[in-house]
Parts: sequence; structure tokens; C-alpha cells
Amino acid sequence: MGTERWFACELHCHTVHSDGDFTVPGLLEAARTRRLDGIALTDHNTFSGYLQAQNSLSPVVLGGMEWTTYFGHMLVLDCKRYVDWRDALPDTIDEKMRQVHESGGLCGVAHPFQLGTPICTGGHWDYRVRDWSLVNYLEIWSEGAPYLNTSNRRAIRLWASLLDRGYRIAPTFGRDWHRTRGNPLPSACTYLYCPAPLTPDGMKQALRRGRTVVSAGPLFTVETADGKTSGDCIPAVHTEFRFRTDTTRLCALQTENTFVPREIRLYTNGLQEILRLPVSGEAQTAQIPLNAAQWYCATLWGETDGKANTLLAVCSPLYTQPHSNHKER
Repeated sequence: MGTERWFACELHCHTVHSDGDFTVPGLLEAARTRRLDGIALTDHNTFSGYLQAQNSLSPVVLGGMEWTTYFGHMLVLDCKRYVDWRDALPDTIDEKMRQVHESGGLCGVAHPFQLGTPICTGGHWDYRVRDWSLVNYLEIWSEGAPYLNTSNRRAIRLWASLLDRGYRIAPTFGRDWHRTRGNPLPSACTYLYCPAPLTPDGMKQALRRGRTVVSAGPLFTVETADGKTSGDCIPAVHTEFRFRTDTTRLCALQTENTFVPREIRLYTNGLQEILRLPVSGEAQTAQIPLNAAQWYCATLWGETDGKANTLLAVCSPLYTQPHSNHKER
């Protein structure tokens, strides 16, 4: 395997095997047009479409399904055996997620604050999760134009509250991509930090390790002087953070919106803002005093189509010292 780098991915896609308009070849072509490196094929309650897509190299395809129930939609990726979703109930979801993990899979919460029945059957997350360490990732942004979707603000607050409780859950974007009509290019993506060349297992391990960046604009990343990045654990000492804003990735992925990065903001527990730094080039640094047992999330703000103070990108946090209730999944 080669050096790790950031790959642009869409982690929530549908085809005619459930309720999408895409054929499987049509979805792959649309992803190539969008210059996506990888996708997760997550048809509702079926894995059948993946059988047509599993050998794709451009884009690389991670197989899965979207468990579609009356109590919420859960993205289940790369299970090695079938786990029955039909008897999942609000008070049994933890046991179902354990079965997914025992089968080698990952669990992700889809659009937790989407309007539910009758607008979207079960689209609102009503499962009563007791052990959030069983959740690998959560869609803090979903659907098109995520910076305009008010339900995403609630999703970010939920995610931050779980980080405060010591759970390491990767943030993701999900276009819930069914068709090109009405929005020919999704307006965000999830970047995954994986070894090159990209593989389905590399995508899976990036999600497991929290190596994600959600971006509606450029690729925005954070690392320490010794190369630690999103999802990593670092000592609670005075540390140099290095921020990079790569607008060349924006040019390759986005054509329908105009983004102007303006400001870097760093948040920690309680969504407390601890740094504001004007964007003044591709690479910038800041010295940050760190506290033990906390999370540090770098974000990028700017303008989109003339609208100021827009959240453009969210990096999965870096963490100081392991939390006692964190479990490797």
C-alpha cells in the first residue's frame, strides 16, 4: 500500500434496486462525472445492486445497505453475513448493532433529524441507543445544499454532545443520492484518509478510525507537527496545529456553487470556540494549549454564492488521551 491521502467519497447512494432512478452502471458513471474516488452503495434493505458494482475500480465501491425501518434509517456497511433488520425495535437496536459488528460491519446513523412519517417513513431517528460506541459514523450533513438544511444544525449538536460524553463518532455527509434530476451534482462530499490506491477496505477502516472531513467546498484538513490528523489521539500539551485549505479539490468537485474560504475556527467540548484564524493562504499554523480528555474539531467558514458566515467544512476531531468508555469497533 502507498502513502495515505484524502479521497473524495459519497457514502449514501441508491439505485433501481430500491427507490433510486440510477441503474448501477448509471450511478457509477455519475460518480465518475463528479470525480468521486469512492462510493458506498446503500440501497434500502437490499444488497443486490452491489453484486453488479463490486468490481468497479472507478469509483471504488463499498457495499452496504440502508436499514429502512419505522424507527430510523441505519447505514450498514460491509457485513460478512446477513443481519436481519426486520425485527429491529427502539429498545433492541444496540443488540442489532452488536450483531453487525460481530459480522465485520460498520453502523452509521442516516439523516437523524429528517422529517419522518408520512414525509419519509421512519426517516427520523427514534431508536433509543444506549451504547453509542456501537455507532461508527453519523451524518452531520445530509441531502443537497447541506449548509441550508436546518436539520443539520440539530445533527451537529447531537454529534457534539456524544463527543462530550466520550464517544468517538466520525462525521459524514450523505447526499442520499437517488438521481441527477433537480441537483445534477451533489453539493458536498466526505473525504476519507486512506492508503493509496483506494480500496473498499481502506474506506471502511477510515470510517472506523474517524479519518473523515465533511466539505461543501475545498478539502480542509488539520494535522499536528508530527503528522497526527483527524481521528488520532494526541498528548495534552501545547501543540502546533497545521491547517490546510486545498481549493484545487474544490475546482475538481464543484461547479454549481461559488465558495470563498474566510475563517478557520477550532472547537472543543461543549462546542466551545477556542480559535479564530483568518484564511490567508493554503497552509497556516497555530499553537494550541490542549487539555486532557477533550476533543478538538477544526472547521472552515466562508461565503457561498454571496452568503456570508457559511460553514464550509468540518474535520473529524483529534482527541487528547483515550476516553474510558471508548471501545474499538
